[in-house]
Amino acid sequence: MRKILTTIVAIFTTFLSLFSQQNYDTTGNAEYYRKFAFRSFSNENLTLPYREARLCQDESGMSALVIFLHSSSHRGDDNKSQMRGTALKNIVNYLENSKIKSIIVVPQCDKNHFWNDSDGKASSAAKQLIDKLIADNTDIDSKRVYIFGYSSGGAGVWRMVSDYPGTFAAAMTAASYPYKVYPKHIAQTPLCVVVGTKDDKAKVSSVKPTIKEIQKYGGTVNLIVEKGSDHLATCINAFSDNNLQWVFNNKK
Repeated sequence: MRKILTTIVAIFTTFLSLFSQQNYDTTGNAEYYRKFAFRSFSNENLTLPYREARLCQDESGMSALVIFLHSSSHRGDDNKSQMRGTALKNIVNYLENSKIKSIIVVPQCDKNHFWNDSDGKASSAAKQLIDKLIADNTDIDSKRVYIFGYSSGGAGVWRMVSDYPGTFAAAMTAASYPYKVYPKHIAQTPLCVVVGTKDDKAKVSSVKPTIKEIQKYGGTVNLIVEKGSDHLATCINAFSDNNLQWVFNNKK
């Protein structure tokens, strides 16, 4: 009898653990986080846990695909940390308030990599995930794929629009600077760049030369300079309705 009771307790404990992992998220408002299902993608190099939410699905037409890249402090494999912060909530609120039918995907980079690593493993995995999502969801409009990121995630956006020109309808990078990118490639994607005058990690002077090169190749760049904003404030202020509207007004 004792052995049977022990087995029952063990099964019940496991069930509670799995139920908690799949249905609750302690990183913030429960109702908000329940919008996002738990998913995972793997290629030959990396496994990217990711969260996925389908918004405004009662609206007509096809879904836009929205990718959000988190900062370096939210790397890991818990598939929760990347959901923290106000930037993602601002994007979700904008999409819902604007009634934009969309699928928003939030991958998590592991602690051994960054979105803009020189080996390209993380950015390559992110691109393969995007390709798979489009292939598996006939409802996704491939002409309306958007990517956002701030800090290290913003550096990942620079990398993605450089390495994969023509993939995105538009992009936004905040509180980040370009590293080993090709302005001629970036020129194919309308880009919103948000930097703060008091950001000591991503200075205004670190983005302007690349922006000039992009414009030389005919690219469209919406440069937003947040006066008096440090790194954290820029990460927060960047995701305003005006900036988001500029991005989502673009289509391929």
